[in-house]
Amino acid sequence: MKKEKKKKTSIPWLQLLAGALLGVFFAEIIFTTTRSLEWFIVGFASFIISFYLHMILHEGGHLLAGLASGYQFVSFRIGSVMWIKIQGKICRKKLSIPGTGGQCLLDPPEPTGGQYPAVFYNLGGGLANLLLAAIASVSAFAMGTVASKVILLPFALIGIYLALMNLLPLKIGGIANDGYNIKTFRKDADSARAFWLQMKINKQQSDGGRLRDVPEEYFDLADSEEKGNPLIDAIKVFRFQRQIDEKDFAGARESGEKLLAEKDLLSVYRNLIKSDLLYLELIGPCRTEVVERLYTPEFEKYLKLVKSYPSAQRLHYAYAVRYAHDEAAAASAREKFEKVLKDYPMLGEIQLERELMEEI
Repeated sequence: MKKEKKKKTSIPWLQLLAGALLGVFFAEIIFTTTRSLEWFIVGFASFIISFYLHMILHEGGHLLAGLASGYQFVSFRIGSVMWIKIQGKICRKKLSIPGTGGQCLLDPPEPTGGQYPAVFYNLGGGLANLLLAAIASVSAFAMGTVASKVILLPFALIGIYLALMNLLPLKIGGIANDGYNIKTFRKDADSARAFWLQMKINKQQSDGGRLRDVPEEYFDLADSEEKGNPLIDAIKVFRFQRQIDEKDFAGARESGEKLLAEKDLLSVYRNLIKSDLLYLELIGPCRTEVVERLYTPEFEKYLKLVKSYPSAQRLHYAYAVRYAHDEAAAASAREKFEKVLKDYPMLGEIQLERELMEEI
């Protein structure tokens, strides 16, 4: 347990150190270029705006690298604003995923000779940040003006920072970054295939499909005994959710508890599983000790972060109806459930969520 705790705390320290160095370099740029308060404000504004610009550029890098590798467009998200291709038509939706500033998801091509083209797609975001950071740096010194340095060098620093945070193999905020994905699926063919399967399943869900309709062979890696591999764990989580979609609640409970017992499971997966296990407990035996074991203060914080998920409002509704017996809370959760469904991008999930609400 001590070893696991050390893993969890090392990444925030790395981010803090990198952020501190970033601040030092920013201050050095400003005060060696000019001591003017006005220019400091301009530089600080550039620093902030650059974060948002580089988020867009990062996801754009994934998009271009993916398209160059034969991928097809599925969705592009910055913050909570998402553009998603649903049955051939691009629609604007809303979705916020904790721990991510954006996301570009594509439909991968079929493997060639057993090889899955995934490295360049994952590298694309960080490479875009680095390339544009280099261009900004060269331009700043080539122009040589105070304005060019104060505006462009903070942009370059942010690009380098985000590239490192994405290309160095890390788990940040309970999510494996691009570098960690590359490190994982380059080790063995199963990991590369798991990444490909994730993208294929997401494509089917984006088109309105449901997990129960996904081919059975897409879940064969869920039987893998390998632990601590985020890519293969994702397939295990998909199968767990598929069991719920098939209304195999007993099988889902067994699969979910088995997954929760894995100490290296990413927190993003752990919370998804806890959410569904708690729901199953609430509509089933509703044992006080089990509900309290799952509904911890930490989990309650997670639910606040994912309040835009229909599943979160469904869980609030089930808790209010089956456990707390709070009519006002139930009515509020039901209203929020209907509200989040309006902008939710996954049509198949919307159908499932309505069915699961009826189970309550």
